[in-house]
Amino acid sequence: MKIKRKENYKIYLYQEPSIISDHSKKRIKDLEFTGLELIEAIVSAGMPDIYLTKTEKKNRREEIYFKTKLFETYVVSSTEGVLSFDTSKKKYLDSTEIGAINYWIGMVLITVLGMKKYNYDFMVHLSMVESFSSKICLKKRSFLSSTGIITFKSPDLLAINSSKNEYGIFEAKGYSNYNKKAMEHGYTQANSIKKINGKKPKNSLVVMTQTGTKEIKMIEKDPEGENCEINVNLDFLHIYHFLPIVELIMELNPEEREGYLYGSLIYENESYSIGVPSALYKELLPIVKDEKETEISELIYKKIDSKEMYFFELISNKSKEKILCVE
Repeated sequence: MKIKRKENYKIYLYQEPSIISDHSKKRIKDLEFTGLELIEAIVSAGMPDIYLTKTEKKNRREEIYFKTKLFETYVVSSTEGVLSFDTSKKKYLDSTEIGAINYWIGMVLITVLGMKKYNYDFMVHLSMVESFSSKICLKKRSFLSSTGIITFKSPDLLAINSSKNEYGIFEAKGYSNYNKKAMEHGYTQANSIKKINGKKPKNSLVVMTQTGTKEIKMIEKDPEGENCEINVNLDFLHIYHFLPIVELIMELNPEEREGYLYGSLIYENESYSIGVPSALYKELLPIVKDEKETEISELIYKKIDSKEMYFFELISNKSKEKILCVE
C-alpha cells in the first residue's frame, strides 16, 4: 500500500476481560486514523530505539524511510481502509523474518493506539531507557524461566501525557496467530507496575497485534497493577525521546514558524513537515552538535541539573497542544 496523508485507515479493536485466563473477546470501537497520523506514529515509534551514543548515531532520515517502506511493503488497505498483512509476501519470508515484521507493524500501531485512543504524547522503551542511564530506578517482577532460572522483566513501553502529567503502561505483543500464553505472560508484565513517580498508571495494557487473520486485529487486556514502582526523571524521558527527532529535523534543513522548528521530509511524492517547539530544538541542538567524546547521557543530565522545571519551560507553547507536530 502507499500511505496517503488524507486517507482514512482502520484497525479492528477487541477487548478481553481483566481476568488473566479469560480469553473471550468482544469487538469495541475501531481504531481509526489518517495517513498523516500513521506517519507521525512511524516518526515517533522507534526513533530512540538505539542507544544515543556517539558511535551509534546514524542517518535519521534513512531510518524513517526504512520503517515507512517496511510498513507499506507488508501492509495492504481495503477499499474501506481496513488494514491487513499482505499474505502474498509471506511465501518469501521465514518465520523469523515474519516475527520481526510483525514486531515493527505492532510497534507502529500501538503508538497510533496510544496517541489516538488514550491521548498520550509519546512512548519510551523501558529496557532501552534503563540500559541508557544508571539513574533510572525500576523495580522488576521476578519470573521463573523454563530452565529454572529466575529472571526479571518489566513491561515494554511507558507512555506519557505531558500536559496532564499522566502515565500508562503498554506491553506489546505481535503475532501472526492469537497466542494465549503470550497474552497471559504480557498480562503478568503489564500488571506488575503499581505506581510511576508515585502515581497510579492511567492504563496498564497488554495489547496483541494479530496479523495472520484476514484483517489485522488488536486485542487489549487491562489488568490492575501490583506492587512494583518506576521512579524516573520526567525531563530525562522527554529529552531522551525527542533528541533523535531533533537530529532528524536538523538533517532536514529546519525553518522556524509559529514557535516551532520544522524540517521537510520528502518521501516519494509526499512532503511532511516534522516539528518540535523552537525552544526545545535550540536547547537540544548543542547536544546533537557536540563533537567531544562526552557521553550523551552525561550531557543530558548536565542540562537537567542546571535548570528547574527544565522541560516544561521549553514546551509552554499555547498555540499547539502537541510537542511533536507532523503536518
